Formats: sequence, structure tokens, C-alpha cells
Amino acid sequence: MDFFIGILLIIFVAPLVGIIGRWIENAGREGLGKTLSVGGYLLVLGIAGWLIIRSF
Repeated sequence: MDFFIGILLIIFVAPLVGIIGRWIENAGREGLGKTLSVGGYLLVLGIAGWLIIRSF
């Protein structure tokens, strides 16, 4: 089950975090938008990777 959740995080949540960060960045908060976009993306990928590795 962890493998499936990790794949879903990579496919759906990671791009969503990037889109939200870009939206905040375009709203005039460049620093916050970039931080949320990059940091959130790396966090989601880290959690997804951990779940996928843990499933084996």
C-alpha cells in the first residue's frame, strides 16, 4: 500500500505543490512562492521516496 501512496504523491501532489507555489509567486510574493514551490516539491518527493523504499 505504501508503494501505491508514494506513486500517487509523485503523480498528483508534487505537481500540485509546484502549481500552488507558482500561483503565489505570480501573485507578487516571489520569495515565498519559490520557497514553497521548491521546498514543498522536495518534501513531497522525499516522503514519496521513503514510502516506496519502505514498501520493499
